[in-house]
Amino acid sequence: MSELQIAERLRQVEEEVAQAVAESGREPGSVTLVAVSKTRSVAEIMEAVSAGALDLGENYAQEMMAKHDEIASAELSEDPRWHYIGHLQRNKAKYLVTFCALIHSVDSVRLIDELDRRAEQIERRQPVLLQIDLAGEETKFGAAEDELGELVEAVEGADYLDWQGLMCIAPYSEDPESGRQYYRRLRELRDGLAEEGVAAENLRHLSMGMTSDYQVAIAEGATIVRVGQAIFGPREYHK
Repeated sequence: MSELQIAERLRQVEEEVAQAVAESGREPGSVTLVAVSKTRSVAEIMEAVSAGALDLGENYAQEMMAKHDEIASAELSEDPRWHYIGHLQRNKAKYLVTFCALIHSVDSVRLIDELDRRAEQIERRQPVLLQIDLAGEETKFGAAEDELGELVEAVEGADYLDWQGLMCIAPYSEDPESGRQYYRRLRELRDGLAEEGVAAENLRHLSMGMTSDYQVAIAEGATIVRVGQAIFGPREYHK
């Protein structure tokens, strides 16, 4: 895909995000668009960054680290922010805490403890979200809804983690409305935590919505949407 095509696609998505934000009665700029760059070449990513995509999302730790290192060596006017949105194995935590802007997929007390320990070693506060599996899909990761309380207790006790909110992944469907129930439920969980006294700074983000349904997610309160194919076009999947 050419630079012009990526730039055109990015502009279209940005316009649709802005429209959805306006229709939901929220402030302009209140939703962050993360361009999901997994499986994309560095050349494609650089084209997207040049077009203004400064928040990049990756699912595989080693792929993300390699791309980060290559792009960091380029002379860019502004460095992109890297978001980790895939399942994170604890043995990769030590690498991501050195540069990751936000880890969306924290789903266990053991991972919270490992990230906190690794972040302490380099004296850097690592921003994180707690991932909740609301659909109960066997192929998806995330903590069960009834585990949220123990995750909150653990992350609030972590000295080097900056907990910023919740994340979920809805089951894939070509019908944008099919994800609404999950996005609404994640918002309800956030609101419930607020009623229980969790600080607003720990609940500032809801990461939810992808290419097929990000406008619905915004209507339900998303502050971060993760969009890949609408920006980069069809991709080849990892086997």
